Amino acid sequence: MTQTLDTSTPPPATEQDLLPGDILLMLSSGQLSTLIAWCGDSIYSHAAIVADQGDLIEAAASGVRRYPLAKRLVDTTEIVLIDAYRPLAHDGSALDEADRKRVLDKAESMIGIPYPVDALAFLGVVVAVRGKWPQNWLARIVVREALDHLIQDNPSHMICSEVVYRALAECDAQPVGRLAPRIVMTGPTHLPFPKIDAKALLEEVWGLLHPQRQQALAAIRTHLQTDPKAATPPLQGAPADAALRERANTVRDRLGLSVLPITASVDDAGALLEEASAETPARAIPHPNPKLVMPLDLASSPSHTQIGRLLQADTVQ
Repeated sequence: MTQTLDTSTPPPATEQDLLPGDILLMLSSGQLSTLIAWCGDSIYSHAAIVADQGDLIEAAASGVRRYPLAKRLVDTTEIVLIDAYRPLAHDGSALDEADRKRVLDKAESMIGIPYPVDALAFLGVVVAVRGKWPQNWLARIVVREALDHLIQDNPSHMICSEVVYRALAECDAQPVGRLAPRIVMTGPTHLPFPKIDAKALLEEVWGLLHPQRQQALAAIRTHLQTDPKAATPPLQGAPADAALRERANTVRDRLGLSVLPITASVDDAGALLEEASAETPARAIPHPNPKLVMPLDLASSPSHTQIGRLLQADTVQ
């Protein structure tokens, strides 16, 4: 079963349409966020949950935190789009006030938890879970660095969509898990590979690299500074599929996932897919690992209904 991602523009929504416990899915600005969204078969690169007192709760570089919702809704420098979703109980009914308080209490209990997964490491998680990497030469190098970055650090750290999933799944609702979003693993969404500014992508990634990796990639940086639209890499070239698969499998092993099959890759809109393919049937995941829940899973969950679009910057593609 092939999933076709609905990329039509949702109806407009405002802050007044939101309730505590609602889900916010976002696309951050920058080339790396664009790559994260595409590798995740989604239009989103970040997730948060609506709190009370005009705040949202999210995982940020400083850890899980509260952040002013009104400030986020006008931040077109850092955010490209924000869509709102409303969680439903397993019987399809709306959450009542007591359930929303339970969700908020759980989200608040996570405030302060460290969030050492930077955007580069998050890309590594997305690539490993979805089994998808691009054909573009520089994007492949960035994916390799993301996987190595994650392997060197810790792939088990909390990611943004985990905060949202756990707030719903692990709140004090009875029976236990009554508000857990139903997660359905799907095949590729066939989004075309986005236009990537290669020089800007590498500059964005540069500050996240360990010094020895900066030294190793210095020639590529010089190459792009000389020719920002270079269609081919310098002599060291882009990593082969086997090298990316090996790294992805190392991350998957640490996350408790099976290895990616060693089969011919499926060419899909500029991607090399090692696991998902056009024939991959959608399948429900009864008890998903919260660390493996992606923004796509939250958007496509039958437990969530879309409210509308809160923000769309002029730069969204």
